[in-house]
Amino acid sequence: MSDKKVKKLIKRALEAVNAEIEAVREKPAHEVLFDGVLSDHHPPGVFYYEFESKNTSLRFAEIIRAEMEGYEEEFELYPVEISEEKAILHFPHNFGGTLPKVTLEWENDFILRRLRTELQKILDREDRQVRERIGRLFYPDADRHHSKDPDTRVLDDSRRNDAQHESLLKALQNKVLYVWGPPGTGKTSTLGFMIANYLIKGKRVLFAANTNRAVDVGLLSALEALTAVEKEHLEEKATRFGEMALDSERLETVLFDRHIEKKAKEQERQAADLSNLLGKYQKLQKEIDNLMDHGESVPQELDDEIARLGERLDKHGGEAALEEKVDRLISVNERRELEGMQLVATTLAKVCTSDLFDGQEFDAVVIDEASMANLPYLMVLTAMAGDHIVVVGDPMQLPPIAITGDMEARQFLEEDIFTYASKAKSTEDLFAWHDRNRPLTTFFDTQYRLNKDLAEVLSSVFYEGRLKTAAPGNERKMTSAPTTAKAPTVHVIDSQKYGPELTQKDEGRGFSPVNEVHSVILTRILKRLILQNHVPMEEIGVIVPFRSTVYDIRGELYEQGLDVVEVGTIHTFQGREKKVIIFDTVMSGEDSYGRRRHYSVRPFDEEKNGLAVPRLLNVALSRSKDRLVILADMDHINKVYANKFLGELLRRFQKNEK
Repeated sequence: MSDKKVKKLIKRALEAVNAEIEAVREKPAHEVLFDGVLSDHHPPGVFYYEFESKNTSLRFAEIIRAEMEGYEEEFELYPVEISEEKAILHFPHNFGGTLPKVTLEWENDFILRRLRTELQKILDREDRQVRERIGRLFYPDADRHHSKDPDTRVLDDSRRNDAQHESLLKALQNKVLYVWGPPGTGKTSTLGFMIANYLIKGKRVLFAANTNRAVDVGLLSALEALTAVEKEHLEEKATRFGEMALDSERLETVLFDRHIEKKAKEQERQAADLSNLLGKYQKLQKEIDNLMDHGESVPQELDDEIARLGERLDKHGGEAALEEKVDRLISVNERRELEGMQLVATTLAKVCTSDLFDGQEFDAVVIDEASMANLPYLMVLTAMAGDHIVVVGDPMQLPPIAITGDMEARQFLEEDIFTYASKAKSTEDLFAWHDRNRPLTTFFDTQYRLNKDLAEVLSSVFYEGRLKTAAPGNERKMTSAPTTAKAPTVHVIDSQKYGPELTQKDEGRGFSPVNEVHSVILTRILKRLILQNHVPMEEIGVIVPFRSTVYDIRGELYEQGLDVVEVGTIHTFQGREKKVIIFDTVMSGEDSYGRRRHYSVRPFDEEKNGLAVPRLLNVALSRSKDRLVILADMDHINKVYANKFLGELLRRFQKNEK
């Protein structure tokens, strides 16, 4: 692969990122938070309010503009602490003990600006080696990037199926490996053994994913894999860099911030001991100098004592060297500490935004949820991969997202690495590429989580029927076994008979559909699940395709006392599971001058959104552990999506219910 071609690719990435930065500035991010509580702990004259929030992008907001009911003018907020579960924000005034509702808006371009800087560094480097690494991933060559070695051995728990075991071998043999893992196929547990085997071979590993939750889950899997193969001692050289999303004592022990705190205390003690030694020596030296200045003899005991202290100083290089050492011990060199770690787990964003990663090198870079990562991010991480780059994901699940109106830039930013490397335009193309490039790819063909009736439909529609469900008793220690009973676990509720109608809110923030009939039905479904079926509210997830609808439903559930039920877009639920998932399609016919108008929308229409549509639907429908409920106006669906993925899926589910 020529350096010229890779440079051209990086320049294209820079142009796309620049277009996205402009779009982000023109279209700020939005969020609505409820039930803020005034914190007891804040500096004088400053007011901190804490909200429940899963919007971690708030941490990169430099200034947040806010609006509240009852206040005519907007005001500015600043992020104090943002985690996967809460947001603490700095308010300019005391608005009372609680805040019922706050609407936020902010420019979210910080990460993009740092990403642009990292890409430019790669482009400008005289050493073309880092660009050659990028070429491996984006322009794979089975002859050059795979070296089959029959002597390759891996350690695992003896529970890996053939495809999973194959991926462990190829990870050690290949310069580049694409792992295609549909839902419930054991990607995460296998990825843990992959990382463990790299560590056992003495390789330094960077593990990264889009979200903090995915990083935590993957790192825990790697630590558990080390335990399974009796290599727990390697955990001492593993670290979690950044903010944790999971409440885990095991992760706490490897958290980089905790390591730095521990190191700082250790160095503080060393500095105190050395400073005490230096002080004693200097004090004694002054006494001896004073005696000599007055012509008095130095007592033998003082002479012996300063000789002993001098010997200890000499071990540190002398008085001046010891003073320098004390100065160094006052602060921890975080970069040196990070470089000393054999396994670093963090998010893609952290790699770009933290200066500690500048110039870092790793033997292997493993990226989970890689099909969700935009290509510029992958370029930055691949440039750090000396020997191996492994991308793990499912090109039939969520692609990256972009908001720029520049269609060429948007197309580039919304393309995932699997479709870019394969040049695929359809699922058939993806599988054909996989079949031609078996040395570089692995498809996980057995799922252990989804109920069989759901899995069979998804396999047929999205995976050419290649995805099998594990036989009962062969669950391979997965978190839950698939249900094989004949009773359907997928239910389509047809709202047609209730006369649903779509309306739109005029908020100037893009498409904001409202379906009041669906809102009523949704509330009834939730109450039945909670009160009659005794499903805990925290085990229910509501998925809708539009962000504006998320805010509407959250507000309605808050008023109904059902606010513990999680509501989000399809992207919110990527990589997560709930006992029960309700997928509300929202769309119905819309009144237009006395006539009912039916039209398609981008998330559901492959003619408008290509491969992104089956990916979105696949994620939306594969998040349930026990039951999936789909709320849809089938009259509208059959009029608009009859021969499209959505129509085919819903009719298949309806047929299974009969």
